[in-house]
Parts: sequence; structure tokens; C-alpha cells
Amino acid sequence: MGGPNMKNRSRIAALALTASVIAFPATAEDIAIALHVEPTHEMFQVGERLKQLIEERSNGEHTVTLLGTEVGGERDHLEGASFGEYQIALGGSMPMSLYAPQYAAADLPFTFDSSEEARQVYEGETGEELRQALIASGNLRLVGLSVRNPRNLTSKRPVKTPEDIQGVRMRVPEIAPWVQIWTEIGALPSPIAWPEVYTSLQTGVIDMQENPVDYIYAGKLFEVQDYVNKTEHVHSFFHWLMNEDFYQGLSDEDRELIQTAIDESVAYGNELVTGNEAKLYEELQAEGMEIVEPDVAAFRAKAEPAVKQIAEGFAPSVRDYVMSQFD
Repeated sequence: MGGPNMKNRSRIAALALTASVIAFPATAEDIAIALHVEPTHEMFQVGERLKQLIEERSNGEHTVTLLGTEVGGERDHLEGASFGEYQIALGGSMPMSLYAPQYAAADLPFTFDSSEEARQVYEGETGEELRQALIASGNLRLVGLSVRNPRNLTSKRPVKTPEDIQGVRMRVPEIAPWVQIWTEIGALPSPIAWPEVYTSLQTGVIDMQENPVDYIYAGKLFEVQDYVNKTEHVHSFFHWLMNEDFYQGLSDEDRELIQTAIDESVAYGNELVTGNEAKLYEELQAEGMEIVEPDVAAFRAKAEPAVKQIAEGFAPSVRDYVMSQFD
């Protein structure tokens, strides 16, 4: 009994086990969550709630480590989660442009009037196609969507119409369609990383930037900008993404436990975001910023040709939905 063949099989089994440990250094008991926002940000608070729920409900079987900007920016976190360095990562608009560009329509500037309209991209058959694209290209499973405040333009002079931004240097994220759309409107968009925005405004490298009110306040942009122009041009989401190999390695029970914790944490975060928006505007005004109500329809009309051109590269169902917004 248990001759050479049995010994060989044992060695092979041991080697296979060792290889799996090397491939996935973080086991199901240790879940690393990468968050590219500051600890004061609402999404970091969502991460803290998620950590609490998972650890409590698993009776300590799972431990959760929250990692912030000390391990890199958003792109670093997404790539780390794709390769299994982190089990979960928070993404803004970047994961869609990186891993599912044919479905990256929800955050197109001047296309949707509300988060509800933008969310349609993630639902139904289109939503399932989108999720499969993220898995196929990024090895990432979309497990949650958190609402963000709409994005607004800040400036040193009031902006009421597209004429007010002609030839003006404006910071935008490193997202190609956004650069194309703001160029169509008439601005000179400059992709600059978020940590460099304050200094770039301070030194005059750029004159304007666009972000949700939470970023404007947390980044103290009221020190270098005078106006918040409520263009509300993007109604987008934060994406909670899980490494697909980690997901497949979970038991059904653990999948349900973690997904339920994510769902509850996201709901908690959505209340935080919507509840804090008005207060953040008040805080910005208290710091000296003025709130401007621009002619959004005029901006939308200027953006339309670029948006439609971009939409031609989308999956058919997404293209048709984007086009319907301009009928």
C-alpha cells in the first residue's frame, strides 16, 4: 500500500498547494481593500464600515486591512486588484475606461441629468455585458456602485456660458473622452493627477478644474479658486471591484456574507454622500466661494457632437442609450 506512485501523487499535490499559495498570497482570511481617497472621504468611511461588518459577521474568521494612498493612486490600486495584490479596490471613472471602454458611458460629461439616468448603463442585459467585460479584461468583478456628487467646474471668474471657457486651461482627469468633450466645448483641457491640482491652480499652470464638491472642499480649492459653477456635468459612481480569482475561491457562504456587507456599506455611503452635499456647498460659501448657476443647456449643445462621436465606439446598446439622451 502507498508505493512510489502514491508518494509521487502526494508530492504533486503538495507542489500544487504550494503554487496556489504563491499565486494567491492573501487568503480568504485576510482581505486587503485599496482606497485611493483620503481617510476623511466618505468612501473611506464606507471602507471602514465594510471592514467592521465583515470582521463581526465572520466572527473573526476574516480580517480586513484598509490601504490608502500610501500604496499608490487609483490606477495602482486597480492594477493591484487585477493581479490579486488586493482583494477589493475602489475605482472612480478609471476602471471603466481601462477595462470596459465600450461601456464607459455613465460618466460622459453633459450626457445625463441624474444618477438614475446614468445608472441605466449598469442594469439589465447591458449591465451584465459590462460586468463580463470587466472580468475578461481586468480580472475584476463589479460588486458595488456608490453614488458620487455631481461634478462641477471651479474657476477664478464666474462661468455662465461656454464662451467663458474658450481657450482656458482646465484640469481634467486622465480620461480621453473627457479631454475630447471639453476640447469640443472650447477649453484647453490638461490631464493632471489630483495630488497636483492645488499647486497647478496656485501657480497658474491651469485656471480651472472640475470635481464633485467633496473633492473641492477636501482639497481646499477654495484657497485658490473663487467660484463653483454648477455645471453638474457628470453623474457618476465609485466602483467597488473584487479580484475575480479571489471571488471564485470563496465559499457560497462567504460570498453571501461579503456581498451583503458590501451592499449595506454602499447604502450607508449613499446616505452620507447625498446628506452631505448641501452642507458642503455651505462650507464652500463660508470659505468665500460663490455659487454660479450656468446655462447648462448651452454647454450640452456644444458637447453634443463630441459625445455622439465617442458613442459610436460603444457597444450597440450603450451607443443607442447615449444617443437617446439627445433626441
